[in-house]
Amino acid sequence: MNYLRSLEPETKVRFFSEFIVKFSSFLIIPIITYKIGIKEYGEYVLILCIINGIVPILLLGLNFSIIKKLASVNNIKINTIKLFSSFSLISFLSLLLFSFFLIISTLNYRDFFLINILISLISYFTSIQLLFYEFLRSKLKSNLFCYFQIFDSVFLIVFTLIIDFLLKLNLINFLYILTFLKVLIIFLISLVIIKLKIINLKFISLDKNLTKKYIYPGLIFVCLGISEWLLNFSDKIILSYFLSPLYLSVYFTAGMFASSLNSVGSVFWWDLFPKFNKLKKKNNYKKIYEIIRKKNKIFIDFSIYIILCLIILSPLIQTYLLNSSFEVSYFIYLIFFMSVFSHQISTGWEFFCYIKNEGKFVVINSIIWGIISFSLYSLVIPSLKIYGALFSLLISKLGYTLSLIIFSRKKGFKGKIIEKESFINIISFSITFLIFIIFININAISNNLFITSIIYLIISLILYIFINKILNLISKNT
Repeated sequence: MNYLRSLEPETKVRFFSEFIVKFSSFLIIPIITYKIGIKEYGEYVLILCIINGIVPILLLGLNFSIIKKLASVNNIKINTIKLFSSFSLISFLSLLLFSFFLIISTLNYRDFFLINILISLISYFTSIQLLFYEFLRSKLKSNLFCYFQIFDSVFLIVFTLIIDFLLKLNLINFLYILTFLKVLIIFLISLVIIKLKIINLKFISLDKNLTKKYIYPGLIFVCLGISEWLLNFSDKIILSYFLSPLYLSVYFTAGMFASSLNSVGSVFWWDLFPKFNKLKKKNNYKKIYEIIRKKNKIFIDFSIYIILCLIILSPLIQTYLLNSSFEVSYFIYLIFFMSVFSHQISTGWEFFCYIKNEGKFVVINSIIWGIISFSLYSLVIPSLKIYGALFSLLISKLGYTLSLIIFSRKKGFKGKIIEKESFINIISFSITFLIFIIFININAISNNLFITSIIYLIISLILYIFINKILNLISKNT
């Protein structure tokens, strides 16, 4: 783990912020399940899935197509115009969405009128918040971005506890808190970027030719966002027709555990694009391959420990988070982690495609596999339930990654995909998990889930380290 000490200060701040964000997202779960109930948490899961489907449509990919291009722009007027134009477009689309929800709720879903309105508001403010976050990152204000992330996560917990103390928490009040907090974050970021003179209010105006510059390019990102939603969220919507709120919550939080790898990946991958662009200008592709190889190795080595720990501890943690007792197979967590892991190691090749001006393939590949995943979910979930969703997810993630790697090879990528040492680590993990599964089916250590989980974890870590050393010795002697 010496590489953790050698990380750049900004990367360490990013690592800390990702930890706080992820920890807070888990901490909010027991607040809801203990204070409101597991049924309401299941409803909240569905609301989150709906919001995550709406946001890409409202964002129009402006956080990528317009805002990322401002990374090399120092002109305050241009920054202001493009940020305001993006803000205005999102606001206009959100107004249309709000009107649609208002009409539909009034005519057909009066019982859900308030929730529908709050969903539209949260979707809007989430979109603006993401736009502002990306603007900060484009201006190399990574630390500021991290501080706002931390503020957002911590104060969600604080405000929720205050409201519960004063008014008694319910799902509607929690949605009010989410809305208020997003408005507050947007306001604070606005003050900061004005004070730092990144934008100036006197230059506020709409950019010319919004349709050609903003809307048309954004339609591609809308398709991409929808495909990602089909891959990562549509399964929960379909499963909600076949599972109780408890098991839908188990499935959702298991996915949250696996998404910890996304947070780890973002720590290592966040600075790739600007680095690759500079190296491309120098035609130094050898260095690009080296960076991808090094980042992949660090990510794989670090992730294996996280995967092993979280798979074994997930049933214990979920029992406390969801305030419920249940039994699920460890394979559910394994498949989730395999899916996210395979997708994360594709990031290096994804950025390679972008610097080769092959971003079109990345978009098309994402859309195709998003459609495939939704088709698989629709066909398999009704009969196989959770396992149908999991295997569909795994097939889609592996398919996306393999097609990206094959395409990158065709476009001249000459670096190693997985180093020998990392490959040995993966084999060591596989053997450890197999032995773990055999062991738990033969011998039950204790009826106490906490004691059992801790003992399993200690044994598994020792076993993994032992197997890894043996395989490395064999490798060196052959």
